[in-house]
Amino acid sequence: MNLKRLQAFRAVLETGSVTQAALRLHTTQPAVSRLVSDLEKELGLALFVRQRQRLVPTEEGRMFFREAERALAAVDRIVDVARDIRTMEGAHLRVVAAMIAAFGIMPAASKALLELHPKVHISIAIKAVQDIADWVATGPFDVGITRMPLDDVRVECEPLVTGNCILVLPPDHRLARKRFVSLQDLRGERMIETSHGNMHRDLIAGAFAAARVPYSGSVDLPTGISACQFVAAGLGLAIIDPYAFRAVAGFGLIAKPIRPALQFSLGFFFPAGRPRSNLVKAFVQATRSAIATLH
Repeated sequence: MNLKRLQAFRAVLETGSVTQAALRLHTTQPAVSRLVSDLEKELGLALFVRQRQRLVPTEEGRMFFREAERALAAVDRIVDVARDIRTMEGAHLRVVAAMIAAFGIMPAASKALLELHPKVHISIAIKAVQDIADWVATGPFDVGITRMPLDDVRVECEPLVTGNCILVLPPDHRLARKRFVSLQDLRGERMIETSHGNMHRDLIAGAFAAARVPYSGSVDLPTGISACQFVAAGLGLAIIDPYAFRAVAGFGLIAKPIRPALQFSLGFFFPAGRPRSNLVKAFVQATRSAIATLH
């Protein structure tokens, strides 16, 4: 049965006029009349009679409408769902991220996305770097953010940002007046180490080893934010990403660039072969915009 015929029938029944039905359906009066006539022929029923310049449904027309209304309501719901998908009304974004992204980038990225699409709901899971590919490929997540490169055929990668680690220290430390800090400057300093599994652990430990400077301390921690808390408590210095440092601006600490630079790269990761939804595309764009404000 032709959907347009049913919609024309409903419009005429509810307005009592072909003219008003045509206005509601954004079409012409002859088109509405033809649709209703074709429906009557298809059903073998007279659906309307004309009384005092108005079209009044027959008893058969009323009976048919009671049944047709259910189908039309279902169609209306499908149209509403399609609109919600298009406008992201009530959409749910699932992101899995390494700690650096979850603490340093996701607050700004989420804000940017919700400013554009306030009815979206965002779920964020924090996982170890080595597990991100598994979660993106097999889990319920739409997108992941972690370090690059990540060689796994199950996921597709798109670069996000490249940055340099920084040294966090108290403002009264002996190195606070230096414009740059080298790893040799850190000889003899007690460091807040990054835990095994942190994306910067191998980068930092490898750089210290190459410079033949001991990388040691009494504490190792999984996140840059927690490392800053320990630096503020006077337990050592920490090398972290600049995004985590922005999140602890109230700790009274300062940051210094490191030379030579300890560079890291982050990227988006998507399930290979899965088309990206409009919501995922909007999140990628919002995250890029957020990153630009963090520099």
